[in-house]
Amino acid sequence: MVYMGSVGIYLRVDRKLLERFSKVAELLGMSRSEAIRRAMEMFITVNEKESMTSRMRGLVKSKLTLRELEEIYWVSK
Repeated sequence: MVYMGSVGIYLRVDRKLLERFSKVAELLGMSRSEAIRRAMEMFITVNEKESMTSRMRGLVKSKLTLRELEEIYWVSK
């Protein structure tokens, strides 16, 4: 499947890491490209969430825990 506006990329990874990654992708019925796209999306989601939580923590100096701030963030999305 080709995605609209998609571009090719080249990266270097350890051979054993690639073999393990390919094996898991195959077990899940995914192409390596699809697995990499999903991994990239997950990486962005996790890191954007952490970034937003950090910004909220800087603004809200209260008794809220990190978990409570994350819940507020995800409910508001």
